Amino acid sequence: MTKPDAPIRTLLDSFYKYLLAAVLIFIPLYPKFPLFTVPFTYVSIRSEDFLISIVWLVFFLRLLVVKKLSFPKISLHFAVYFLVGLVSGLSAILITKNVQPLLVMLHFARRLEYMSVFFLIYFAAQDKSTRRYFLELSILPAIGVFFYGLAQIYFQAPVISTMDSESSKGVAMTLRPGVTLNSTFAGHYDLAMYLTMMMSFLVTISSSLHTWIKRLPFLGLFIALLWLFMQAGSRISLVGLVLSVCLVSIYYRKYLLGLLFLGVIFAFIATSPQYVDRFKSIFKVFTVKTSQIFITPVYAASTPKVTLTPTPTQEPLRAIQQDRSTSIRFDVEWPRAMRAFYKNPFLGTGYSSITLATDNDYLRTLGETGLLGFLSFFALLAALGKFLFKTVKNSTGLDKIILVSAIGIFISFLTSAVFIDVFESSKIAILFWAYMGLAFSTTNT
Repeated sequence: MTKPDAPIRTLLDSFYKYLLAAVLIFIPLYPKFPLFTVPFTYVSIRSEDFLISIVWLVFFLRLLVVKKLSFPKISLHFAVYFLVGLVSGLSAILITKNVQPLLVMLHFARRLEYMSVFFLIYFAAQDKSTRRYFLELSILPAIGVFFYGLAQIYFQAPVISTMDSESSKGVAMTLRPGVTLNSTFAGHYDLAMYLTMMMSFLVTISSSLHTWIKRLPFLGLFIALLWLFMQAGSRISLVGLVLSVCLVSIYYRKYLLGLLFLGVIFAFIATSPQYVDRFKSIFKVFTVKTSQIFITPVYAASTPKVTLTPTPTQEPLRAIQQDRSTSIRFDVEWPRAMRAFYKNPFLGTGYSSITLATDNDYLRTLGETGLLGFLSFFALLAALGKFLFKTVKNSTGLDKIILVSAIGIFISFLTSAVFIDVFESSKIAILFWAYMGLAFSTTNT
C-alpha cells in the first residue's frame, strides 16, 4: 500500500534534483553580477546565493517527509573546520579587534555556503542514474563557456570581473587587447580552474571508452576547451592540468592516450607566445634566486675615496619584480599572511583581515585562522584525498569515472592553491565541493 506522503516525497525529490541541476548549470554560465552590496563592506550578494538558499529550503522540507538522514564520515572534519573558523572569528572580533565584525561573519558564512553544496549533492545522488545525470549535466555548460569566450574575443561581449574593487561592482567592460580571457567567470584564474575540471572529466571519459570513434567527440571538446584555456594564461593551472591528465591515464592504464593528451597540451604551449614569455619570466626568477644561493659574490678591491657627483638613474628591477604576479606574491601578499600568523599563531587574525587576496590558500588559512585553522583544513583535505584514493581501487563503470575525475580535480586544486585562492573563489569553490560530494555519493547504493 502506498504511503500518504509518497506523492509529496516524490515531488520534493524532483524539485531537489532539478534545483541542484540548475546550480550546476547556473554557476558556470551566469557572470558574477552583484544584486546588491552589503552596507559598509565590499561583499556583494549574488543570484547564486539565493539559488543555493532555495535548494536548502527544499532539502529541509524533504527532510521533514523522509525523517532520516545519514551523514558521510567526513562530516566530522567539516564540523571541526567550521568550529575553528568560528572561534577564530570571535577571537578576531573580541580579542585582536582588527576586523569589522560583520565582514568576518559574512566571510565565514560564504565558506559555509560553498562547502554546503558538498552535502546537497551527496544527499541527492543516492543512485547511479542520478549520478550519471549530474555528471553529464556538469559537462554541458562548458560548451556555453567556450562560445561566450569566443564572443568576448571576436564580438566584444561584456566582461564582468572582480579582479579589483571597482570592477567588482558589476561594471560591464569589453576585452582589451593583450588582456587575459575571463569568459563567464570573474577572472582568468577562475576560468582556467573551471576548464581544468572539465578537461579532467573529458580525459577520464575518453579513457573509459574502448574505441577511438567514441572518443572523438570528447577529444574535440577537449581541444576546444584547451584553446580557451590558453587564452586565460594561467601557468599554475596548466601544471595542475598536466598532473590531472597523468593521473587519469595511470589509473586507466591508457598511457598512449595520455601521451596524446599531453602532446596536444605541449603543442598548444609551444605555439602560444604568451605562455612561452610567462614561463621564461618565472624561469629567470628561479635561476637568479638559485645563483644567489650557490655563487659567492665577488667584491672589488678597495680604492682611494673619490668624490663624484652621481647621475640619477632608475634603480633596476630585481628579477622577481620583472614578473609582476610573482613579485606581488613574494613581496606583498605572502609576507602579509605570515605577519598575521605571527600576530596570533593559534587562531590567526580572522577572516578578511589580510584583504581580498593572498594568492596562496595555505598561507591564507594560516594567516586568517592560525595553526588550528590550518591543521583542521589540512585534515579535511587529507580525509578527502584518503577517501578518493582508497575508494577508486574497487570502483567500476560510472562510479570509477566520477572518482578518477575527482582525483584529477583534487590534485589540480591542491597544486593551484599554492598560487591561487581557489577555495575562496565562489564559482570554482562551489563546483569543486559539488564534484567532491558527487564522488562521495558513489558509496551509496
